[in-house]
Amino acid sequence: MNKVGLFFGTFDPIHIGHEKIADYFLERYFEEIWFVITPLNPDKVNEDLTDQSIRLEMAKKFCLDRVKFKYCDIEFNLPKPNYTADTLEELKRNYPDQSFSIIMGEDNLIGLENWKNYDKILDSKIYVYPRINPSKIDAKLKNHESVIFSDAPVMKISSREIRKIINKKEEYSSLVPSQVHKFILDKNLYR
Repeated sequence: MNKVGLFFGTFDPIHIGHEKIADYFLERYFEEIWFVITPLNPDKVNEDLTDQSIRLEMAKKFCLDRVKFKYCDIEFNLPKPNYTADTLEELKRNYPDQSFSIIMGEDNLIGLENWKNYDKILDSKIYVYPRINPSKIDAKLKNHESVIFSDAPVMKISSREIRKIINKKEEYSSLVPSQVHKFILDKNLYR
């Protein structure tokens, strides 16, 4: 079975933090990383997101020359908002020859026990990367046998910050991969 790391996100936009974390997990744990573009995260229902088709197109551009990175639009055809357990179930049904695990920021562990069908999520391994203040994170499931902590690099940038920087017409080219930078310019995004 092919070992696939599922990196969920709205990716609005994909930035160098996403890229470095994906590279880290690809090198150590997985044969492929799938960027699962989430049209509507239950925690971001009121957030003003870029159209899902534009975010998907950006992910395609990003993955184009990285054969081990794939974009995944499976959530586009699932009920909204998108729940990780439902997506995981759908992926397993559609790709029975793949072994899926989830890549998750440490802060997402907080309250994971309140997520829809969280026990189904824990049927897969969850690979956790650190956030900026990891010592402040106290998650009930942090010692669960399916949760694997990594020493991935701590990234101090977010998509939300990048959108603000672009909107203020400040320099951001070092914060996003070159394909994403070109895409943002070509589409005149976040202005």
